[in-house]
Amino acid sequence: MLTALINTFCRGDIAVFTDNLLHSSAWQQHNKNHYGEDQLRSVPQHWLSIAGRCELKQTKMIHQDQFMAIDLTFIQPVTNKDIHYTFWLETNNKVIKSASATIDTLALADASGIDEASLIKQLPTPDPLIIADYDQQDHLQSELVKPSSICNADSSTSQLLDLWWSVWAKSELHTIQQVYDENAKIKLPTIESEVNGDGLFDFVLAKFNHLTRVFVQLEHVIVEQNKAAVKWYLDGDDAGQRIRVPMTTLLNFHHGKVNEELTTTDVLAFQKRFPASTLFDR
Repeated sequence: MLTALINTFCRGDIAVFTDNLLHSSAWQQHNKNHYGEDQLRSVPQHWLSIAGRCELKQTKMIHQDQFMAIDLTFIQPVTNKDIHYTFWLETNNKVIKSASATIDTLALADASGIDEASLIKQLPTPDPLIIADYDQQDHLQSELVKPSSICNADSSTSQLLDLWWSVWAKSELHTIQQVYDENAKIKLPTIESEVNGDGLFDFVLAKFNHLTRVFVQLEHVIVEQNKAAVKWYLDGDDAGQRIRVPMTTLLNFHHGKVNEELTTTDVLAFQKRFPASTLFDR
């Protein structure tokens, strides 16, 4: 599976891409679901037409049961700039049944020399979205799902994941020191370089200050040895509009703390869906 993705998105082998999909496979990217042979083939074709033939710089993979989280870091050889392409796959251990893929489109625009407004125009029209109007005042006593509720991991890993989740779910910013190694390398959306725990504190606080009625929810967690991947959403009110940000986070653990984190979201696809939002303004 990993080799097929590398051959497809790095070398342009579209035949191997379709060979690793079912007729019923669904591929979600840029907030749009792709079905059927023509739409599925358009996924790598669209990437290659913008990014060109990139070189593979780094691979991260987490695999548990039939699920895989993979991040491929590509480097554009002309501009020598990195692009993260993150895949969340459901497989039958032979082919891909469904995929949710996230491209760092800000980095894609920068690496490809395309201005952001032009790239937004090239992205597909997002699918209609209905966001449940969760109101904390109606759920004061309810116990919301946390990673340990849905993941298959040992008790120490589950406890660490719950603490990590509390930073976003409960605004417990003080736990950052407890969760992260002091030399942790954290890569966040819209921030080009890696940050430490202080940078994460500022990033999370800025989102909480920008949004009202913030609600974060888990979709899936997979764990493999000292690594974990989390698929989740950030919801909130932004200037009177309810917005949703799909996030994928890959974590590495060392001595009971997070020492590496990569969180990706498709910022330009978000802006195409919510053009009035200033959540990711820099």
